[in-house]
Amino acid sequence: MFKTNRFSPFTLALAALPLALGGAACAVSPSEELGSSQQEIIEINEDSTCVTLFAGQTVDAGQVCVSVDNTVDTSAVCGAGSAGVLSVEFLTSGGWELEEAHLAVGDELADIPMTNKGNPKIGNFPYNSGDITGATSHTFSVPLCELGLDASLTECDPVNAFLAAHAALRKDNGDGTYQTETGWGDGERFVTKGSWAEYFNMELVCTDNPEPPPPQPRTCETAFAYGGSDATCFIGTDFDGDGSANDFNRWGWSNGPLGAGSYSWDVYAAAGRCDLNNGTLVGSLGVVYDGSSATVTFTRTGDFMLDEEHLYVGSEPLARDGNGEYTVAPGQYPLVIDLSDATSTTNVVSGLSGSIYVVYHAVACGTY
Repeated sequence: MFKTNRFSPFTLALAALPLALGGAACAVSPSEELGSSQQEIIEINEDSTCVTLFAGQTVDAGQVCVSVDNTVDTSAVCGAGSAGVLSVEFLTSGGWELEEAHLAVGDELADIPMTNKGNPKIGNFPYNSGDITGATSHTFSVPLCELGLDASLTECDPVNAFLAAHAALRKDNGDGTYQTETGWGDGERFVTKGSWAEYFNMELVCTDNPEPPPPQPRTCETAFAYGGSDATCFIGTDFDGDGSANDFNRWGWSNGPLGAGSYSWDVYAAAGRCDLNNGTLVGSLGVVYDGSSATVTFTRTGDFMLDEEHLYVGSEPLARDGNGEYTVAPGQYPLVIDLSDATSTTNVVSGLSGSIYVVYHAVACGTY
């Protein structure tokens, strides 16, 4: 197993590099997700990955939380193809703030800088935030290679990581003064007498790269163009002017009256009762009317595609059925078009004059 000597020239150079995530001691940067050749990922094998950050030994001042990001490129410090960092985040609460944070990590307790008597040498911890007075969080990123691990490995043995997380803390007394305390991530004491400095452990394990989640099912929903201030819902509207609302239970919109010009509207699917909060945006509809013909163009949003399209354009608010009555049934619109996974469509309606109305319906399929 590869093991970095924390006091080697490599480590000293590593500690001098810019902080990548809120103060890590090495230059690491996010990368694309690892390719399909990766067979294992590194995980923390613990019920909880956070420990209490104690101030003055007994006061709960926050947490120190540990996580693994297998997608971070660490080739600059670990060698070509290397990836993965251990992220260690200091989080204060209850009015406590950070002045400084320090971290040492290793796969043996001896990796943590200590005096001959076993007390930690905080000034020699390789991860040092510097002055961050007033901060309530700070994160260090530790390359997994420092623990003999790498997210690009195809197999690895578990590693018991030792972490010593120290903080200089303060809390506003409310009178212009501050209470200051030393803080440590809760765990085991380095020595039984004297300093109460502590370290804690996290077991890191290799696990099989999980199967990707199954694709979301492709479903199809009815969709209508919504013309904003020009839109009138089918439900509850008196379209024929007889003093009572037409008895339409289907949701959707008649858009108009429209004069010559260009219009752009959203197309919503599954917006029951004409409630946009229930709907999903599946595309946009452009209408260009020159006074005699209208060009109607649909363009999809996201992964949605059309299986059917129904269009009415005319001088009345709705199409009429075979009995001459207003209808909102898409199958009775003048244009009924079968499609196959269409991502855009264009229809031209001629022989128009004066103000017009547009009702646009589609069957939109995709991931809802």
